[in-house]
Formats: sequence, structure tokens, C-alpha cells
Amino acid sequence: MTLLEVKDLNLWYGNRQVLFGVDFTLGKGEILCIVGESGSGKSSILYSVMSLLPHYAKVEGKITFEGENLLLAGEDKKRSIRGRKIGMVFQEPSAYLDPLFTVGSQVEEAYKIHFPEDANSKEKALQAMKKAGIPDPEEKYRLYPHQLSGGLKQRVCIATALVCDPPLILADEPTTALDVSVQKRILNLFFSLKEEGRSVILVTHDFGVVAQIADRVIVLKEGHIVERGSVFEIFDNPKDPYTKQLLEVAL
Repeated sequence: MTLLEVKDLNLWYGNRQVLFGVDFTLGKGEILCIVGESGSGKSSILYSVMSLLPHYAKVEGKITFEGENLLLAGEDKKRSIRGRKIGMVFQEPSAYLDPLFTVGSQVEEAYKIHFPEDANSKEKALQAMKKAGIPDPEEKYRLYPHQLSGGLKQRVCIATALVCDPPLILADEPTTALDVSVQKRILNLFFSLKEEGRSVILVTHDFGVVAQIADRVIVLKEGHIVERGSVFEIFDNPKDPYTKQLLEVAL
């Protein structure tokens, strides 16, 4: 069953085109990795799906989520989908988390936006923090971002993305600058989401991450998809020279 379909996606920032005819589908309970070097347009795909592009961006094509074209949806509809139906883990948690509020209250607020009448919002936040692998979530709930390690801050961002139980999670370089043990725990978390039937799009430049978690892979170069296939096809029989180059660096 197809959850998300992106068709002929073209994106410009001002006069500069950054995505060229991007096409892919995502099924329920599937992990898709988008791989490419910095500046290849990977994050721009996620921001297009989330409708979080800057005002000067121009986007064309079709992004169909649960049967609805998000590019034609009104702002109220887009706001109702963000967080509730599509959660996003941003690349740099220190920039995403507000230093003036406790991390737990920020996770809780993400839930209250969509479920303002639910009196159990704090309990929902604590459940999401526990699910994200945060030890002793009741204690961490009361802490501020500067009191947490990079790995814990990233897991708070994951908890924020999970708190409304969305069917789709977008993750933008979620393991960058984390040590190997923390990286492994976060990737295991994404794998557990897949087992629950959720879908994940994970952006990365690291083929080591891809090997551990991906079902299918898209290789992006300068805004163009140069290769796509199952994780086994990409690793065992890469066809594009750019894919081979990325693999040689990683392995």
C-alpha cells in the first residue's frame, strides 16, 4: 500500500533550481534512504513534503500523501498534517530545541497543538520520550536542552516527532556527529517504527547507515536521481559511477 507518492518534483530557490523531476513512492512500513553529498538536494525533498519551504521557493509537481496532493492543500490542512500525520526529525537538535523551555514541555506542546482537549498530554510526552530511548524520562522532562548530551537532544527531537503517532517520519541526517553506540540505538529505534507499520524517509550521506536500515535507496546528485533500487541492488550491483564513488568512500 502506497502511503506517499512524489511525482515530477521540481524546486527552485529564487532563480536556482535545486530539484529536477524527482519521483518516488513510499509504502506503509517501509524505510527509504535518500543518499547524496551535501548540497545534493536531499533535505529539500523533506522540506517539500512537510511544506516548510521558504517564501521565495517555487515548487512544481505532485506530492500525494494518503491520497491528497499536499501541494494543492490549504495552509490549515498543511498545519493539521505536520506533526499529526508526518513527523520530522531535524538535522541539528540544538537549533531546533528552544533553550528557554524544558525539553519535556516542548514534546508535550507538540502533542497539545493537535490534541488540545486531551488532559493526558504530559503522559503522552513521557511515553514518547521513553519510546525514543530516553532514560528516566520523568527526570529528563524537567531538564533544559543545554543540560543534555547531543545524543539525548536528538532523541528528544525524535520523541517530538513521535508523540502524535504519525504514520510517516522524516529524518534529516539524524545520526550526524553522534558516536557509534548512540547512532546504533537511534537506527534501532527507526527499525522498530518500521516493525510497527510506520514509514520512514531517512536522509543521509553515510552508506554505513543505509546498509543497516534501508529497504530501498535513492541516490541523489545535484538535484537529480541518478540511481534507485533495493538496498541489496545498490550495494551488490551499483550502476552509476556516482553511486560507486560514494560506496568506495564508505566501505
